[in-house]
Amino acid sequence: MISHPEKKPVATESKESSFNASEIRFIDIILFVGRYIKLLMLVAVAAVVAGVAYSFTLQKKYEAKVSLLPEYGTSRRGSFSLLGAGLNGDGAEKLQPDLYPTIMQSSPFGEYLLKQPVVDKDNKSYKTLMDFMRAQAKPGLLSGLFSSSSKAPAKEVKLKREGILSYSLSEQSNIAGAISLLSAEVDQKSGVIMISAETVDPFVSAIVVEAAQKYLVDYVEDYRSSKASQREGLLADRVKEAKARLRTAEYALQSYRDQNRNIFSNTAKIEEQRLQAEYILSESLYSDLVRRYEQAKVTVKEERPVFKVLEPVKVPLVKSSPKRLRIGLIWGFLGGFFTLLYILLVKEKVIQKIVSGASE
Repeated sequence: MISHPEKKPVATESKESSFNASEIRFIDIILFVGRYIKLLMLVAVAAVVAGVAYSFTLQKKYEAKVSLLPEYGTSRRGSFSLLGAGLNGDGAEKLQPDLYPTIMQSSPFGEYLLKQPVVDKDNKSYKTLMDFMRAQAKPGLLSGLFSSSSKAPAKEVKLKREGILSYSLSEQSNIAGAISLLSAEVDQKSGVIMISAETVDPFVSAIVVEAAQKYLVDYVEDYRSSKASQREGLLADRVKEAKARLRTAEYALQSYRDQNRNIFSNTAKIEEQRLQAEYILSESLYSDLVRRYEQAKVTVKEERPVFKVLEPVKVPLVKSSPKRLRIGLIWGFLGGFFTLLYILLVKEKVIQKIVSGASE
């Protein structure tokens, strides 16, 4: 009797446990979704509810806005298209509107805001915005655990030098906090400037926006008219000097004529002609400087920009944040996303299957 050798079974366990991403079929995706759809929906709904509940722990904030339209100059000034290019009708350089938001991100602007007096909705007055921010600051739940009261504060050394700003760490933090209350943007097509502020108090938001508007208008006016104002001041000094020179020349001429009334020598006539020429030159110079000085005063007014208020500052009546629906949707998306990652990486062990499939 012939004994046949037994056939060894083919090992298929490794093949069954292996995973090939190219072999995924649409029906596999449907089955996967069917197995975990209830879990994903449950976690997403729970995350949405948790997000909405979390939004109730956040402080309500109110946003105030103002819309400005800058206009530059008189009939000989260019349109906003030239303004956007940084030029006016005469080719003079202008402060581009794109830089307006940058002005309200500067440290001097932050200092200016912190010094503004404000009033809250309860009609309580604060000497400065800094005092209001300190009153609204609340220590965190874990701040006491990590703060070390026994540790002495580090000694702060400031540089006292003209043209250099030297702030302490707390001052820099306060300035950054004040600047963060505001936002500004410029519509490139219409040129409208939108300034907005968002704080926990509607009255304070309106006051901060109004202060920012005043700072921006004053800054741009000073920038545009500073060169013309310097020229006006220079011409004013020259007019004074020319007037004094004219008086001196006139006095010298008249004094010489009084002293040499009956003298008919050629030498006397030459001296008189020289003094008269000096007087005529001084008078002409004075008249020309006066004319240019008057033109400079007009130019200062022409160079001063005009800001038209399209939408004035209003006290907000409805809160602008927190947006509970948006927070809930974001939490729901994140909850579903992390649940999907957990299913793929922990329950289905996709990475381990991919690695084992690649090794085979």
